Amino acid sequence: MGRNRRSRTHSNPKKNQAPNQKTKRYRRDIDQIHDDLKDKGKQKFLEDLAKKDIEDIPGMAEHTCVACARYFADATSLETHVRGKPHKRQLKKLEEEPYTIEESRRAVGLGVDKGEYGKRKEKEAAEAAAAAAAAAAAPMEA
Repeated sequence: MGRNRRSRTHSNPKKNQAPNQKTKRYRRDIDQIHDDLKDKGKQKFLEDLAKKDIEDIPGMAEHTCVACARYFADATSLETHVRGKPHKRQLKKLEEEPYTIEESRRAVGLGVDKGEYGKRKEKEAAEAAAAAAAAAAAPMEA
């Protein structure tokens, strides 16, 4: 009766590839796509497309889905994509307005009217700082 064979691999090779896959398959973010769908954004999208090497893009960039930021080889594959769930999910995401910098600052509390409680706290902090400065200056005078 012998011992069971020991596993020959010690790590999962796919785990080591995970960080590289995120940047390798990077597509445009939701806020960028949202800008592309606007009138002037579509022009910017086409300008960015002109900067790329069109021979490397599937279908010579003739069949594009701007909502998903994808290129397709032919019209039939584009049609099947438009009928599919991932495209419909993307359209639902794009219906919402993306966050702006102003909204994110308000969420943190910057630039927000703090109300009576916040003003009272700021006033108390200013009075405490003034009292501390007066106490520090008093021993020097004596």
